[in-house]
Amino acid sequence: MTNQITDADLKAALPDVESEQKLSGIVSEATIYRDKWGIPHITADNESDLFFAQGFATAQDRLFQMDYDRMRCLGRSAEYLGDIGLAQDKLMRCRSLEVVSKRDLEVSSNEVRTMISAYTRGVNAFIESDAPLPVEYKLIETKPEKWEDWHCVLVYKVRNTAEGSFQAKLWLARLAQEIGPEGVARISTGSQPKALMTVPPGAEYSGPALNAIQELTEVVNATASLLETDGGSNGWAISGDRTVSGLPLVAGDSHRGLEVPNVYYQIHLKGPSCQILGYSIPGVPMAMHFAHNDYVGWGMTHGGADTQDLFVEQLRYSSGRVEYLYKGEWLEAAKNIEKIYVRNGQSEEVTVIETRHGPIIAGSLDSGWGLAISDPGSGVGTEWLDAAYRAMRARSADELETAFATWTDRVNNYPYADVNGNFGYLFKGRVPSRSDVNGWGPVPGWSGDYEWDGFIPNSELPRSKNPDSGWVVTCNQRVVDHDYQHYLTHMYGTDYRARRVRDRIEQISRRKATVADMSAIHADTTSIPAITLSAAIAKLPQLDDLYLSAAQIVKDWDHDLREDSVAAAIYEASSREISKLLAIRAYGALSGGVTGVTVDAGAEDHLRRQLKPDFIRRLNDDSLSDAGYGFETEDLVEAGFKAGVDYLVTRYGAQMKKWRWGEMHQTDHMHPLSSSFPESAHKLNPPRVAAPGDSDVPFASGSPTTAEFSIKTG
Repeated sequence: MTNQITDADLKAALPDVESEQKLSGIVSEATIYRDKWGIPHITADNESDLFFAQGFATAQDRLFQMDYDRMRCLGRSAEYLGDIGLAQDKLMRCRSLEVVSKRDLEVSSNEVRTMISAYTRGVNAFIESDAPLPVEYKLIETKPEKWEDWHCVLVYKVRNTAEGSFQAKLWLARLAQEIGPEGVARISTGSQPKALMTVPPGAEYSGPALNAIQELTEVVNATASLLETDGGSNGWAISGDRTVSGLPLVAGDSHRGLEVPNVYYQIHLKGPSCQILGYSIPGVPMAMHFAHNDYVGWGMTHGGADTQDLFVEQLRYSSGRVEYLYKGEWLEAAKNIEKIYVRNGQSEEVTVIETRHGPIIAGSLDSGWGLAISDPGSGVGTEWLDAAYRAMRARSADELETAFATWTDRVNNYPYADVNGNFGYLFKGRVPSRSDVNGWGPVPGWSGDYEWDGFIPNSELPRSKNPDSGWVVTCNQRVVDHDYQHYLTHMYGTDYRARRVRDRIEQISRRKATVADMSAIHADTTSIPAITLSAAIAKLPQLDDLYLSAAQIVKDWDHDLREDSVAAAIYEASSREISKLLAIRAYGALSGGVTGVTVDAGAEDHLRRQLKPDFIRRLNDDSLSDAGYGFETEDLVEAGFKAGVDYLVTRYGAQMKKWRWGEMHQTDHMHPLSSSFPESAHKLNPPRVAAPGDSDVPFASGSPTTAEFSIKTG
């Protein structure tokens, strides 16, 4: 193929990072110095040149990534990917994020718009230069379009507004149809009793397991008409009373999909009024995540708030217009026809319909039913960019909290610390105020009974400043107890990582902590659920031959998921097989998303957040007989363990010394073009690398059950 990538192409596409360049659009001058890691350190004597240089440097290193994010957010990825991109393009056209992004830019302050314009000029200065373009453009045989200011907002949206809680609700509705609302309620317990919470630090969840029978019955009734229609991080902060320096320490690391290149772009910006170091999103100025200036630093984890609702709409075509039913009246819906162009293929048209609840993302006018998505990031413009801009300039913890008061897109947890000795935690973002019934799945849009009542006031969002515990920990676990006055979500992550981080912090408390101690916590690979499951395996009776030897290895294990660990390999293989058995028994025909028969992230997500943690808890408490799941559980550990050992024998042979966790558990980065251009995939995708850990430990390296232990997030 003439457009196949060669080693010479890769070398030729490397940017010139050493020469002095004269570029139009820069006021005075800026210096871009790249350290041994390739991280740009940018200095300028005015803010315009500072962000111009950031745009230029980012385009040098990440232009195709920025461009691809722009194209998929606009529903144009098929122009690059071909037919593979059609499905996501149809959804993104319905989301109309171009309109949403322009609204956000319009309500931003003059300072923010000026900053973005400077960044845009820097991006275009590179595009218009004689520098070679990234190698991806040889494959797709095109050139990038000019960058516009609103694109800076757009490419952030694809990481946030385009992702959210609606997928879980779709799957719960399907599951309720499969096993009945009572069945779903039995295996959807919400947060586990005694789960570690974020606020107040150290407290444990004291509420009951959720009982969603009535709510799910209503969901089933609402979604019957649709039967024929077609993402964690760690963060913590500790008091200066516990540190060598006497000042607080804040730490954080993100767990994102293994993209090519990485979702983040590390950068250091130094201007006349402030400097900041941290992670930026390619295409967006500043450094918004895991950042610090001279006065205050902050981490960030996904808040997990349920901010997206699905409304079932009754649709009809009447007198030349599309209408939807609302409170007994047929109202006109907005309608637009858009064309999607496909590389080397036929263009397709998509009809975009929008009701008062948002755009229709499923269903059809012909069927008379549709599913609308409501999202706080897709309505009126919001000032989230100003929040990030003010955070960059904050001189104290209080100023940081004031800055994040206008943060909307999407809800985040922020552990923080400042040079004045303050540390704490903020839960910031725009969360709709409504009944928790909306959290169980699609709700009727025609009744008016499930509408939003504005948003949770900023002053009532969870926070903690200088708690007596001496630390805050936020690792996607439950944020508040059951008596919190507002509904946040039913679907928190597990508290395994949070508990391990908490335990490590308390272990250090016998002496003063250092930055090296924080790094060691980040690298921790001891598994809390492994303690329970390995103990259960060790108790299995009447094992013989290889099974007995494997059980003994697990019994003597320290539960550390090291790369060279045989016990870790046995545990992980057993745990994976137990997950499959749980899914088959609990989800029925919808278990394929866990067993690998189908692609269905909803099944994996429910298993990981709800069913499997409850199973592990009950296994530890010896209360499986009281679970009431509606299926047999007493044989799961033995069946899963034996199936796991059989898997290892089949894959690696009977010599257990070859069963090393690192042999199984390796990175699997995927470039967005590698599926469309398989002949060049070996050039686009980096080599696989062995890694310790899994998704339950601080050094998170997640593998979906279907991924054969390949690392997909970390």
